[in-house]
Amino acid sequence: MRIRSRFPHLLVMSACGLATPAFALADGTIQRLDAIQQTVHAFLVDQHRDRAEPPQIRLQPPDSRLRLAPCGSPLEAFLPSGVRAVGNTTVGVRCPGPQTWTIYQNANVQVFGHVTVASRVLNRGTLLRAADLRTERRELSALTSGYETAPERLVGQRLQRALTAGAVIPPNAVRAVPTVRRGETVTIVIESQGMKVSSSGAALNDGYLGQRLQVRNASSERVVEGVVIEGRRIEIGR
Repeated sequence: MRIRSRFPHLLVMSACGLATPAFALADGTIQRLDAIQQTVHAFLVDQHRDRAEPPQIRLQPPDSRLRLAPCGSPLEAFLPSGVRAVGNTTVGVRCPGPQTWTIYQNANVQVFGHVTVASRVLNRGTLLRAADLRTERRELSALTSGYETAPERLVGQRLQRALTAGAVIPPNAVRAVPTVRRGETVTIVIESQGMKVSSSGAALNDGYLGQRLQVRNASSERVVEGVVIEGRRIEIGR
């Protein structure tokens, strides 16, 4: 696999002459390049420490002709601005002193995990059920449109486009179905000091589970606001 980056090769920058010739080093030693790669590898592993599966990392071999002054301090790795620690990427490594330098290492990082996919061919407009979904192991860095890891979060949502069997279901492929429709009769629930009082009302807008919604009380004609809960109920005071 060819690794490409906005840093076309292992680049070196320094305010005090980074690519130091071997004869110019006082003690005749040079910075170990494998130490730089070890620093980059450890840094990339740490970027994905919360994943269930460790990343697969390939580092581009450095130019063996590179001569750097040995760093007298622990090397520091960082991501350049706008660079992500996944796919074809670049990691900077700096020596904080006494002779400072910075080098950029190209790498390819693959991360894997289980994502939700269609268990069969699904038509546009399908209201998703648990039987429509399954999980499969995929390379997450290749899923640029996003993905869902918990199938239960997609159950009850409506597909916005057709999907083939095994297709990953990105967030923009589904739309939540309103729990309450505008104009529908709902139950208004008010809980106060351990007591619950219920009355009926009309929803003034579409409402989704867990969201706030305004309703008009059928008895008092007052407009109140509460949270949509199961069973077309609106809980006031949450």
